[in-house]
Amino acid sequence: MKKSFFGIVLASVLLFSSNTIQAQKSFEGTIVFVIDVNGDGLPDQVKQMMAGSEMTVCMKGEKSRTDLKMGPQQTITIGDAKTMTSFTLLDMMGQKYKINAKPDDKKPDITVKELTETKEIAGYKCNKAEITAVGSPEPMTVYYTSEIKNNGYNSKIKGIKGYPLAFEVNQSGMKMTFTAKTVTKEKLEDSKFNIDTKEYKETTQEELMKSMGQH
Repeated sequence: MKKSFFGIVLASVLLFSSNTIQAQKSFEGTIVFVIDVNGDGLPDQVKQMMAGSEMTVCMKGEKSRTDLKMGPQQTITIGDAKTMTSFTLLDMMGQKYKINAKPDDKKPDITVKELTETKEIAGYKCNKAEITAVGSPEPMTVYYTSEIKNNGYNSKIKGIKGYPLAFEVNQSGMKMTFTAKTVTKEKLEDSKFNIDTKEYKETTQEELMKSMGQH
């Protein structure tokens, strides 16, 4: 598989990872998303490799953890809204990297268009919205519920009045659709948000994207 493909997936992973620092004071529990990967000209081999991809988001107080498995790539993102910090751990075919997010990372200018369409996702009524970032060729479609707070720091899914339970990511002709299949309110142990990172090599998003042939 070409490095450029892994770079596209990496860019999409990091796009969502930057959304995971949430202050969820009224919700504690786990949300599991299924991920559908598609796109014009996407080889069948790639589609098969990406089949069964899932993302699990755990939230407790001001902490969040996102576990994302897509083909050969696995990532864990830990966020803390109180300290305004987060980091992403990437395991790509045995190569492990740690990417720190910075509080002053540039946030894109976006516009939000609220639409009238609604749908039920994982037992929650969701409203539809389109989010357009400056320089983006097309808007991102989002379905969100106002029953779960979305006080995002450094979030690229901003301006919506709730938490997204379905959204699309388009990257270089590849479309990934994230849809929540379960939302479970449950008590989580603090240890869920503490991970030993000694095995991971620290790098930056720019350096890693360059090594993946994206610059």
